[in-house]
Amino acid sequence: FFWYRMEVENVRFVGGFARAGSITAEEYKEAKPDPIAAFAPHVAAHMNDDHQDSTIAMVQHYIPSLDKEGYVKAAEITSMDSLGMYVKITRDADDNDQLPGQPQQFKLRLPFPEPITERKAVK
Repeated sequence: FFWYRMEVENVRFVGGFARAGSITAEEYKEAKPDPIAAFAPHVAAHMNDDHQDSTIAMVQHYIPSLDKEGYVKAAEITSMDSLGMYVKITRDADDNDQLPGQPQQFKLRLPFPEPITERKAVK
């Protein structure tokens, strides 16, 4: 059993397909936890269990190419942070004309109109 001390020089984030970035050691030291990290999973679960129709309505309102009636069959919030949420969309498998080439399931980022810092602001 050994203890090691590391001096951070820079941080490289690799989060999957088309999600990567870098920050400096100073940015890393100054970083703070997201203000809604503690309750975001609970809010997402509640929305997915009880209000999926509201999530579909938000997606259709803010993303005009998805507003065709019946095109979005399901919308599941996969994660949230103070700036927005990632939503997994399941589209109508029979409609290949609305967005040609779009897979039946895909994720998108839906930003909040303004940063959220407390639970009651997530509405």
